[in-house]
Amino acid sequence: MRLLHTLAVAILLAMTAAPVLAQSQITTGVIDGVVIDANGGVMPGVSVEVRNVDTNLTRTLVTGPDGRFSALQLTPGRYTVTFSLSGFSTLVQENVVVTVGQSIRLNPTMKVSGIAETVTVTTEAPAVDTTRTAAASTLDETTIASTPILGRKFEDLLTLTPGVSVVQGPDGDEITFSGQRGVFNNVSLDGGDYTNGFFGEQVGGQRAAIDITLEAVKEFQVIAAGASAEFGHTAGGVVNVITKSGTNQVSGSIFHYQRLEGLTSHTSDGKPLTDFHREQFGGTVGGPVVKDKAFYFLALEGVRENLQRPNLSEPIGTPCPVAAPTLLANEALIGVNGDCQRLALLGFFQSRRNQNEGLPIDHTINNSAMLAKVDWNLTSANQLSASYNFDYSKNVNQTFDVATYGTSANGIEGPSKINVLNVNLFTTLTTNRLNEFHVTYSREGRPRSAVPSSVPADTAMGFATSFRFGNPFFMQPNVDEIVKRFQVKNNLSLVSGTHTIKATAVDTGVITTTLTNDAGTYTFGNLAAGKYTISASLTGFQTKTITDAQLSQGTSSRYNFEMNVAGATTQVEVTIAADSAIATQGASIGQELDREKVAALPIVGNNILDLITVMAGVQNVVATNPPSAANAFGRENTTFAGVRADNVMIVRDGIDMNDNRSPNLSITHIF
Repeated sequence: MRLLHTLAVAILLAMTAAPVLAQSQITTGVIDGVVIDANGGVMPGVSVEVRNVDTNLTRTLVTGPDGRFSALQLTPGRYTVTFSLSGFSTLVQENVVVTVGQSIRLNPTMKVSGIAETVTVTTEAPAVDTTRTAAASTLDETTIASTPILGRKFEDLLTLTPGVSVVQGPDGDEITFSGQRGVFNNVSLDGGDYTNGFFGEQVGGQRAAIDITLEAVKEFQVIAAGASAEFGHTAGGVVNVITKSGTNQVSGSIFHYQRLEGLTSHTSDGKPLTDFHREQFGGTVGGPVVKDKAFYFLALEGVRENLQRPNLSEPIGTPCPVAAPTLLANEALIGVNGDCQRLALLGFFQSRRNQNEGLPIDHTINNSAMLAKVDWNLTSANQLSASYNFDYSKNVNQTFDVATYGTSANGIEGPSKINVLNVNLFTTLTTNRLNEFHVTYSREGRPRSAVPSSVPADTAMGFATSFRFGNPFFMQPNVDEIVKRFQVKNNLSLVSGTHTIKATAVDTGVITTTLTNDAGTYTFGNLAAGKYTISASLTGFQTKTITDAQLSQGTSSRYNFEMNVAGATTQVEVTIAADSAIATQGASIGQELDREKVAALPIVGNNILDLITVMAGVQNVVATNPPSAANAFGRENTTFAGVRADNVMIVRDGIDMNDNRSPNLSITHIF
């Protein structure tokens, strides 16, 4: 009902709106003008035939009393325009090239003739589009095909237009118009919304090597300022992409680009690339299904790349003179030598976490893209166009590329999948009324996962040389973002004398779902208010279930699970307290201090270490000199049944609170 109401309002506006200058189109172009005679008088009643050279799609108009004509909703391409009137020579204007969003103004002059005579002229592109009020540039098919681009990503061509640059954004490279934030931009593909609303970039963003195969792009329009209201929801710039279509001639292309290690220059520090290769390949094919009536087009492209970085597997600066430095034996040397720091850290993580952080890093790219398109001239008054764009991307170790990051300080981008369907129906209602109905459905899945690691997330240290280990905090161990978009749009155009009136109605629905599994946490978003059952299961553990979990509108609730190893004889019972805390009973080897017990214990210094000594087998070992087996660092440490403190793990709210050098000292005064 909301959409029908919006469309009704749009039609009413089209009938009553004040006249405006001729407007361009999102997916099409315009040819208009005034026909005059040799004396400069306007010529009404002239038959104007506009024919697409590649598909033979023909539209016939008649000039009005003022000699004007306007052919709207013309797909980009080459046209021949024929003017004819009894008693005058027929005038044919060839090579009229229409680009997206452009209005071509023709002012033909017809001469009186008593015989059947045809005058043919060749049209040159106007230097200035006098009907355009926006600061816009159009990159046509020739520019796209002839401009060398290293990665064959159409976004790289945007910097050829005034006011556009690429800067560092929240998700990598970001398109900016005159310095504005990328979130204000609008990206359109075949008339449909192709914007990722969270980061303000094209769907797929910077994580995919390609999101639209360049071979499928016919042309695109870049509007830096002054975009018409037809584009909508933009305070920045507009990128309007139009894809190719099939014609009456079967044609195609094939390409393969190869970049090899031996033909590639060294990095900025003079080192050669290792295990590097990049292949980019694909092709297109298009032609008629039924001549002059239905056409198809298909484009495919793939990217495969591998690059190995040494990271912490090779020395940093001056090699360390000690093969295996430790803090106790070589503290002074470690403090001044970056490579000794590297070796000491690698040795620590290998011995304490059984994690090899000194492996070379293989960065791989696996990206495939496809676009399929069908155009169908249903009748002389109705043309249907449908395109489907698909993209697959999985890039391993592509989150970071920093030489001092360990093996575990990286992530896997993908496998991401993009599905976008655009459908356009162009209808000529009368000679001066045209309608464009558009539907878009898109689904973008952008999962990210961290590489396997036993090191706490974002363990960083160092100053002159900064090291980083463990999973990136924003993806440990995985994040799954799904964006679904459904858009319905209707454009109604009315030509009245010297004016063109356009009314647009748009209804867009977006559902964004983000599922995170952050160090054992779970999050479900976009849930309706009500009662839920939550179940947690993991191989080798008993399944836990919470029933009657209540969720109120506009609120969030938190429920915690304690997973017990399967096979225990004691039944585990989970209950929900009023404050959403979970009380558990089950088979376990451990002891618990609740809030009441903590409050009743007399302690000095408010230190948790003093509390846990009331438990069986736990004691504080007083500092000794020289250090004892239980007190390796020569200060007070906590032991469990005599086990050394550096073999004890302390966890708070799922976070490792150990101090790697003095394990228990980092958790004091936490109440």
